Amino acid sequence: MEESIEKTKESIKEETKDQDGGKTEDHEDSQKIKVPDPSMHEEPEEKIQTLETADGTSGEEQSIIEGAWADVLGSGQLKKKTIKKGTPNTRPVTSEICTIKISGELADGTVVDVKDKFSFQLGDLEVIQGIDLIVALMDCGEISQIEVAPRFAYGSLGNGKDIPPDATILYTIELLEISKEEDLELVNIDERLRIGNAKRERGNWWYSRGDFTSSIQCYRRALDYLDTENETETDSPDKLQEILDDRLKVYNNMAAAQMKIEAYDAALKSVDNVLRCQKDNVKAIYRKSKIVTAMGKMNEGIALLERALHLDPSNKIVQQDLMRLQAKQKLEVQKEKSLYKKMFNLNSTPAPKTSQGKPKVKLTVPWTLMIGAVTAVVASYVTYRFKLF
Repeated sequence: MEESIEKTKESIKEETKDQDGGKTEDHEDSQKIKVPDPSMHEEPEEKIQTLETADGTSGEEQSIIEGAWADVLGSGQLKKKTIKKGTPNTRPVTSEICTIKISGELADGTVVDVKDKFSFQLGDLEVIQGIDLIVALMDCGEISQIEVAPRFAYGSLGNGKDIPPDATILYTIELLEISKEEDLELVNIDERLRIGNAKRERGNWWYSRGDFTSSIQCYRRALDYLDTENETETDSPDKLQEILDDRLKVYNNMAAAQMKIEAYDAALKSVDNVLRCQKDNVKAIYRKSKIVTAMGKMNEGIALLERALHLDPSNKIVQQDLMRLQAKQKLEVQKEKSLYKKMFNLNSTPAPKTSQGKPKVKLTVPWTLMIGAVTAVVASYVTYRFKLF
């Protein structure tokens, strides 16, 4: 029995040797496990499944460990290479505070975005999207390199400083620490002011880049911190007023972003939240006029602009918009009058003139009036003739 097994093994070896032409692979990278590149021909599934290490890790995991590039999104626009493994099973989750050491490099070797200890809240758009996505895939203590294409970095605008438009950036990131988000009820008012305003400024940054959806997300998170419902007896009235003022700024900015994506109902609620506390807030009144006008309420929009101009007579923007809206209203009124004339055939035409140059008067009797008169005469005759009454 054992002899037959041995013979079978030897025959299998000989067949394998014949298929390979008696040659064995002797390439220096033959022992390395590569991550498949989506842009190239992929290996058959059966072959990939056999690429397992002695400790049971998959080929893809081993490739990252050995320093090969992994195409995270499958589009080539976001790649990750692990330099040093971190503590297993310690990846951060959304809303946790991540502290990283980071350094970026442009294609020409320029070093950018260097921070030895930078903290941000994962998933809150406090960093570029590429970093937000990659850090969520890192374990605590891990060091990785990431290649971020412009779409997930600073796009076609750059950062206005040292990063030009359409720049691909190579980052080296070390995930130093992960901590839970503190319960808002336990955060003191000074810290809430700091965090809330930082998120508001980040929303302004996204707004300036034309990413209005991301700016709205940041503004909503800012409102979570700039809330006076968690006030304590030790909070001073000045601090409470400060946090209220900053909260109203967020509502005003969020309304502007919501208008950009034509979410007019949501924008109207945002400005109403401002006017509920500050009824003479010119910026909120002005934005509300634009919202209601976009919703088809032109008369209300004009009334709001007139009110804003009364509060701030020197405001050139309000003056220009009011004049433009009044001119538009006048034009629409004229169009309506013209339409009514066409509907009822009231267009005035020049009267024909006689040979002496005097206007020729032409009397016309409407058919309905003539029929009514004839009917009345007939009815009177019938009543008299047959003495019906």
